[in-house]
Amino acid sequence: MSPIEKIEISRPAAELVNDFTHWLEGKGIIVYAVVHHTEDMKARGIDPQIDAWTVIFGNPTLGAAFLEDSSDVVVDIPLRLGLYQKEEGETVVVRRYMEELFADYQVPSLVVKSRKADGLIDQWIALMKG
Repeated sequence: MSPIEKIEISRPAAELVNDFTHWLEGKGIIVYAVVHHTEDMKARGIDPQIDAWTVIFGNPTLGAAFLEDSSDVVVDIPLRLGLYQKEEGETVVVRRYMEELFADYQVPSLVVKSRKADGLIDQWIALMKG
């Protein structure tokens, strides 16, 4: 398994970001921030060639479970999902598998718990590709 996966979905990025954040909130997941990189760049006079977003989200219960196993994971939580659109209506969803990321900590129980976070994103991607 590659730690980074790119999934192409034939929908506008802004629409997918909106759908993802509402889906997370419906599951009781906290959306901490939605970063619209493109707007930030434009506000500073940069003309981006891409429409890019990062959604930062988490579940404090799962976060606490991660921190129990290794306080060092604080650098890798909360979770993030990236989306970018180069062509109108065609979006690439970029995700980092937590299982692969947390394997670096060499704490087997952390890897097992991270699969829950990966499964959450798997569910949403399956819905969008459906």
